[in-house]
Amino acid sequence: MARFTERRWQSQPGLAPGVSEQQPRAYAAYTPDYLRGRQVRLSAELAAEVSEVDQLVREFNDSAPTSPHLESLARFLLRSEAVASSRIEGVVASARAIAHLELMLATKAGDEPRAGIGDSAREVVNNVLALRKAVTALTSTPCVTVDDINGLQAALMVETEQHDLAGKLREVQNWVGGNAYGPHGAEYVPPAPELVGPLMEDLAAFISEDQPLPLVQAALVHAQFETIHPYTDGNGRTGRALIHTVLARQGLAVGHVLPISMSLLAHAREYIAGLEAYRYNGSADSAAAMDGTEAWIRVFLAATRDAVAEARRFTDELGQMRDLWQARLANYRESCGLRPHPRKGAAVVRLMEQLPGVPVLTARAAGSLLKTSFVSASKALEELAGAGIVQVKDAERGTRAFLASDVLDLINGAERRLTYTKWSFPDLGVESADRP
Repeated sequence: MARFTERRWQSQPGLAPGVSEQQPRAYAAYTPDYLRGRQVRLSAELAAEVSEVDQLVREFNDSAPTSPHLESLARFLLRSEAVASSRIEGVVASARAIAHLELMLATKAGDEPRAGIGDSAREVVNNVLALRKAVTALTSTPCVTVDDINGLQAALMVETEQHDLAGKLREVQNWVGGNAYGPHGAEYVPPAPELVGPLMEDLAAFISEDQPLPLVQAALVHAQFETIHPYTDGNGRTGRALIHTVLARQGLAVGHVLPISMSLLAHAREYIAGLEAYRYNGSADSAAAMDGTEAWIRVFLAATRDAVAEARRFTDELGQMRDLWQARLANYRESCGLRPHPRKGAAVVRLMEQLPGVPVLTARAAGSLLKTSFVSASKALEELAGAGIVQVKDAERGTRAFLASDVLDLINGAERRLTYTKWSFPDLGVESADRP
């Protein structure tokens, strides 16, 4: 039975102003029901909505472009999702710094300049790498384990202040909101630390199961993970990565991720209200459990619906961008006395196909990406720069980076669009029209 349990918190002397160490204060910690074996009953209306959104996702899968455009689109979508998921947690870095650092890590270019790249960029890039792991390693393993999920969270903590606790389930009480002195007055207090291990074992087993409704499974996994809040840091990003683990394992989103976090970022109030509704009090088969679970699933479906629409729009916009780039390249080549269209398979053609997924490049990185020589990669980049497809940015030590700013602008445009997408959940007391 899911329940709020009253506990006592002893503040440490000297940490909580005005609170004596002889005056422990009460707080309510929440313990959810296990997922395995829980009967989730959906109303006929919600079941129909689940089926409709499931079909939208599958139709997008069927209409996705073929390789190499799919590979480029997949990289673009994954980066967009990771950036948005990080921003929900207040981790913000410029798209240029993120792409630059990701480039250096991918090419092991540790000696390249890192001016202007801060801790936030490092955390967002960690999220990119963790999300990639969530849809590769955790998808191919026969059964997801708690250690697998710990490894996912550990990937988020590389070279951060919290790296000492990376990949370890918490052994202390944590809380959301309130102040740093204790859980009393917090917005939410998750289960006591001794309950985290069993709850996570149950969660991992549920992720590994074949469920008939993948979207419902993904929604429950995310809400349950956030309810357990098993780590001292990185819970939100890890929990959103697990959404894509479930969808990939169930074959619902194959070869790409949907920008679900981008939609949740634009509808943060509805997102939080949905998670709060999921935390019912009472038995798993009670009316409160059904109503709260349905409320959260509706929020999740709205985010997924938006994500599919945005992924389709990204696909169209990237296609239009490629057409524009090809026209620019043809005009530039003609102005140089060359044939307007380079031969099929030329380095400049292959590089232009990859740009949406790798919008910041150096000549060395381009050579590695295309598996071609430094000279050939440099020539291709210079040709793209001459055509105005990429912009040259001077870095330290004489290194030049080539930036496809058109690609980075797409993400900003998507976030603006989603902000004005209206959701209506009167049962949660949140209306999109109320958003300032």
